Amino acid sequence: MNKAWWQDAVIYQCYIRSFYDANGDGIGDFRGLIDKLQHFIDLGVDAVWVSPHYKSPMDDNGYDVSDYYQVSDDYGTLEDVKEFIARAHQHNIKVIFDLVLNHTSDEHPWFQAACDPNHPEHERYHDYYIWQPPKYDADGNRIKPTKWLSWFGGGVWDYNEPTDEYYLHIFSKKMPDLNWRNEAMKNDLKAVTKWLIDLGVDGFRVDASNHLEKNWDFPDAYPGYEHFSSLPKHHEYLEEFGRELFRPNNVMTMGEAGGASKEEAEKYVGYDHDEFNMLIQFGHCWQDCDWTNQITTGKWAKGDLNVVGIKESFAHFHDMLKGIGHNLIYWHNHDQPRVVSHYGNDQEYWKKSALMLLYTLYFMPGTAIVYQGEEIGMINVDYTDLSDFRDVEVFTEYDNFRSRGASHEYAMQALRDRSRDNARSPFQWSSEPYAGFSTTIPWMNVVGSYPTINLAAQQTDPTSIFNQYKTVFSMRKKRGISDGTLTFIELDHPDHYCYTNKVQEGTILVIANFRNKETLITLDMELDGYEELLSNCQQSLQPNMILQPYDAIVYFKKE
Repeated sequence: MNKAWWQDAVIYQCYIRSFYDANGDGIGDFRGLIDKLQHFIDLGVDAVWVSPHYKSPMDDNGYDVSDYYQVSDDYGTLEDVKEFIARAHQHNIKVIFDLVLNHTSDEHPWFQAACDPNHPEHERYHDYYIWQPPKYDADGNRIKPTKWLSWFGGGVWDYNEPTDEYYLHIFSKKMPDLNWRNEAMKNDLKAVTKWLIDLGVDGFRVDASNHLEKNWDFPDAYPGYEHFSSLPKHHEYLEEFGRELFRPNNVMTMGEAGGASKEEAEKYVGYDHDEFNMLIQFGHCWQDCDWTNQITTGKWAKGDLNVVGIKESFAHFHDMLKGIGHNLIYWHNHDQPRVVSHYGNDQEYWKKSALMLLYTLYFMPGTAIVYQGEEIGMINVDYTDLSDFRDVEVFTEYDNFRSRGASHEYAMQALRDRSRDNARSPFQWSSEPYAGFSTTIPWMNVVGSYPTINLAAQQTDPTSIFNQYKTVFSMRKKRGISDGTLTFIELDHPDHYCYTNKVQEGTILVIANFRNKETLITLDMELDGYEELLSNCQQSLQPNMILQPYDAIVYFKKE
């Protein structure tokens, strides 16, 4: 089987709104991507995945699309997009776009027509979305069709008076879900996808890909997630897109879908299947939740870190996909906290824990994704006012926390620890005002760490986080890391993160302490012949090693 470009790739996820502001309006843009293209070249990435750039009212930072064929005024023009693609290709860097297929904005012309019985195209577009008539209680009061709960909090139904119906939205109420049982709607989405391919896009990250099908019996369940997540028929839709568009046009696709079984994973990314090339899964992402907390609940409740759970998730997907499909690895994305704040220590062990996280992830096999700012160790936001936050999810959850008895400060700390805004703060280019991101007040406040945590401060230091990322990315290609075989050492050990990766030329050995305390590591294996490649500490390889907080070393044995 011929190897595809993406199988050895390092992909940089770029949150365009916060990357670099080239025109001085406080918002990142495509001119900013063009101006800072050298950063991608210097870092050594093979592809740039750009967050949604389509025309949008920005209720959910661009995932609420009002016109797929236009670029948001915030981000520039279609000519800017074309120039960025062309410039990236000149440097052999691929371009990946987010493809939002589950929903549109409520300001999309399709939905505007769907809501208005007097609109000349109402009949065509009404069934592009999912509607249900009201229910009524014993007193004759109108009530929602079901008690299903939105991923953003609150119910999934909103009332449209002109048609006397409720429309379904599993995210924000300004993001109505599309009806994938409507052939005309699917054809319109296929036309959008082909247009993007013709622009020169090399791949897609398919947003919310496991939510495309719903249970059309609409049973009255709570929270009801099982009725709009991972239903079997969504595979038919994805396979149809893959067979007609993705495979014939040789574009790479990453599907966003959590909790896949082996059977489902093979459908998504199996070499003999047509859906995706790789799967973005989330098993390792929230391994520090306090499920007993009744105030913040779910991902918002921070608890003890489950290191075993992180290892088990990576091992599970590696073992499950070996020989079946290609694996993908990453620490975090635009929906999660900064990894050095989340799984590391962003205070006294900031640099050391950031390097530990670098070594433990990027020597594992699979295509790698690095998230914007991770390469310089950016940390969570330090906002003190609720108004500093921008994510639509934050304000709903803040009210929820308060209603359950949280103090203002307790709720604010939960937001600082867990909100999606942590990953969306402006990139810290330098110690200049606004972190060198813009010449004016940014759309979102810069994190107060920027005078010390910034790219300029790290570029000339060979031991910096940034330069260590460059080194590791170079090693991934030279040593065939992505094709290796992963074996964890003492998988059930609660504190350390140790594994071997058997590659063509030999064996990579990674030894790391994931904790803020001493950890004993016992290596019941042959240690002769291993040479140190990278380290954030002073340690010698031996059968019994006492590692200090966040110690991490990478060894290689040639065979």
